[in-house]
Amino acid sequence: MGKPRKLPYQIITPEETILAGQPYALLAEVRAEQHFDSAEARIALAWKKGTKPNVDGHLVLGRCVRLNDLERELVSFDYVIVLNKEAWEDPEFDRAKKLALLDHEMCHTAPVIDGDGEKARDTKGRLRWRIRGHDIEEFRGIVERHGCYKRDLEMFAEALLKRKKAPLFPEEAAASAGNGGSRKKK
Repeated sequence: MGKPRKLPYQIITPEETILAGQPYALLAEVRAEQHFDSAEARIALAWKKGTKPNVDGHLVLGRCVRLNDLERELVSFDYVIVLNKEAWEDPEFDRAKKLALLDHEMCHTAPVIDGDGEKARDTKGRLRWRIRGHDIEEFRGIVERHGCYKRDLEMFAEALLKRKKAPLFPEEAAASAGNGGSRKKK
């Protein structure tokens, strides 16, 4: 008999999160402030352990998974938000970054809307849910070479410019304020 296989996933229970940065409390905060259309969604949290960067060097911090009809028959959830355990527990991944990650994953949650503009339900009366895609999907090089060539990029650029009034990286702004406003390139 071989050795037991290590499982990369672990459901997070609200009781065991005291030492893990309170993911359920932060999720509740994000939901109460921003995600009214998904207020009725039943969401579980899970850890993904041992996540490595992909071949392009991108590290997945989280993922929102909509449960299918069979899975919803077996458990009482509509979604599972899977969090990168090592990233979440990194001391540099502070409260603001955790809130941003949970907010991002919640942006993927959306109700299915029927032909009458109402939230759709299944034959058991449960709300139906879908995964909302990202606002933009683009390569930096394309924007560098061609600019904002489509409306979703223009809207994203407008949001960035609006946000530019506040520092993009608050810790860099604080550091540059302390040294006369000069900024070192990394």
